[in-house]
Amino acid sequence: MSTTVGPLRRWAGRIEGWFFDPVPCHVMVANRWILGCVLFFHALSRLPEFGLLYGVKAAAWSPAYRAFVSRFLAEDLGPVALYVVSSLAQLGAEPRALLLGTFYGLLLASSLAFALGLFTRIAGCVAIALHIFFVSVHPLAHYGWGLMLAPFTVYAILSRAGDYASIDAWRRRRRGQAMPAGAIPAWPMRLVQIHVVAMYFHTGFARIDDPSWLQGRALSEALARTLFTRFTLDLQPLQTVFEWLCYAVFVLEPVASVLLWIPGVRTLCALALLAMHLLLEILTNVGWWNYIMIGGLLAFLPPPWVARLVPGAPRDTRAAPPPST
Repeated sequence: MSTTVGPLRRWAGRIEGWFFDPVPCHVMVANRWILGCVLFFHALSRLPEFGLLYGVKAAAWSPAYRAFVSRFLAEDLGPVALYVVSSLAQLGAEPRALLLGTFYGLLLASSLAFALGLFTRIAGCVAIALHIFFVSVHPLAHYGWGLMLAPFTVYAILSRAGDYASIDAWRRRRRGQAMPAGAIPAWPMRLVQIHVVAMYFHTGFARIDDPSWLQGRALSEALARTLFTRFTLDLQPLQTVFEWLCYAVFVLEPVASVLLWIPGVRTLCALALLAMHLLLEILTNVGWWNYIMIGGLLAFLPPPWVARLVPGAPRDTRAAPPPST
């Protein structure tokens, strides 16, 4: 019995250390910037279409669409969010317009504050709650990435990313308060890593028997659709190139769910995935999916690399962080 308990305790200690020991703050700071900017610039880009998407006469408030939303979001958001949306739909036209406009203004302000690190956790909570609300009003306006953004934002909120390279940090220095060391508990970043790997595992193996992927046609077919492509291209001369790119993605994503955990090849795999998302962002229009995944992949790069991307964050990451106040 004792010969078994010893190794189990050692493994439990390693897992506990991996999940809770301090890590450099830079990954979560970069995620705070990326996710806050995604929330802000997405809301800002939809401002000219606000009346069409969410206005009192928008199709999103029709009984047929509300019934679709109830079925679509029942498992993702649960009954509370659906109750809020359906209750709002019952309001008169003028009160609803005023309330929606106020909510949208708060979404813009709170998402910008979260990106800049002003009252970071409060701003992040308000921003993601309002974002989920507007996704629940009109889910088809978000290409499916709208709900995926939520957990990654929650991980950034739960971390202490607002303590560094932020307005909150600047205010703390102005008040003469001690600055925390550049290390934070690892578990929010570990949740990011686990979630990223789970995404690649799901998307990679979900298409394993898809004929369009098996035949190398999926990427060129997507680019041929005006809904997804950014450019009008003559794909015929590049058919072979897109076919090989399609096969590369077909193999890379499921394999990445394993390779991202292996120290010797983790960085190379993360760089390949970053290149894939950058290429997809250049060629396709699928909302903000690629930016979210790029932020998540930073958690697999060497810490000194990410530190160079976060000016203003402390470089001394050896000390454990002080308790949050």
